[in-house]
Amino acid sequence: MDHIRAVNLGGWLVLERWMRPSLFEGIDGYDETQFCLQAKNVKKKLDEHRETFITQLDLQWIKDHGLNVVRLPYPYWLFGDIEPYYGCIDKLDQIMDWAGDIGLKVLLDLHTAPGCQNGFDNGGQLGVLTWHTKPENLELTIEILEKVATRYKNHKALWGMQVLNEPHMTYEIPFMEKFYNEAYTRLRKVLKPETEIVFHDAFRAKAWKPFLSDKKNVILDLHLYQNFDEKFHNGGLEYNVKYPLEAYTAMLKEISSYTRCIIGEWSLGLHPKNFDKLDDFNKILGLRAFGATQLMVFEKTYGWVFWNYKIEDVTSGWNFRSLVERGILPHEYI
Repeated sequence: MDHIRAVNLGGWLVLERWMRPSLFEGIDGYDETQFCLQAKNVKKKLDEHRETFITQLDLQWIKDHGLNVVRLPYPYWLFGDIEPYYGCIDKLDQIMDWAGDIGLKVLLDLHTAPGCQNGFDNGGQLGVLTWHTKPENLELTIEILEKVATRYKNHKALWGMQVLNEPHMTYEIPFMEKFYNEAYTRLRKVLKPETEIVFHDAFRAKAWKPFLSDKKNVILDLHLYQNFDEKFHNGGLEYNVKYPLEAYTAMLKEISSYTRCIIGEWSLGLHPKNFDKLDDFNKILGLRAFGATQLMVFEKTYGWVFWNYKIEDVTSGWNFRSLVERGILPHEYI
């Protein structure tokens, strides 16, 4: 594949409260662990969510709007043998078949790990960061990757496998390299040679040149958000619009000189402060410009994957489908 333009199917098989708050009504927590521990009729609610949040029609919409890949976050409990969770392997089977039937490719992304690899809600357990403390956690993570790889290695929709989403930035690079090397070696024994293996940069984009130099069909994944740092909260729209051109261009050009890289997560999510005293016309104008400058930079890499295809809030800068339908994201690639 020459270039990817893609969306994430987040919030579906790994729950995050902010993405579908109505599902978490009555739950004191933000992640799937707390949902499974606290929800009444938890399996029924999960089944209903999984049946309706992403459907075959959604994949067709994605295909019809010019995208060629979906990044599919899945949890380490997908096979249904880990309490208190409920498996979802049937949904992976289904989405792979739907994608294959219409010519979409899939990047399977292990989004949670035993002990939680980042302490974030997207890791399945907010505030828990113990993945790295037990060798058995690391081994189980790789065993799950091997099991998924064995299941889908010959599937026509499989484009790549991402080893692990967003390992915490405090993990030392040698530790991550050792884990990534082991995962790469064992996955390469299972996967077809042309299947891509994707590594998240652990929030240190420039640290991976030596590690990647001797590996085949690998991609470095960066997540570039302008939402979580105070400078983005207080900078105003013009600052945020200019920032991708000024801060990302040189960095991504350097990385792309020695490996393919993707922006595996990005969005139009901005802090509300940036819209103070702006009327609706100028808010939309600013969002369009913000999307355009990010895309101008990201298009020069191997590709990009917007977070997210949809969330419950249709007015949000995180809802790709709504942003396209409202004319905020550009249509040239559709």
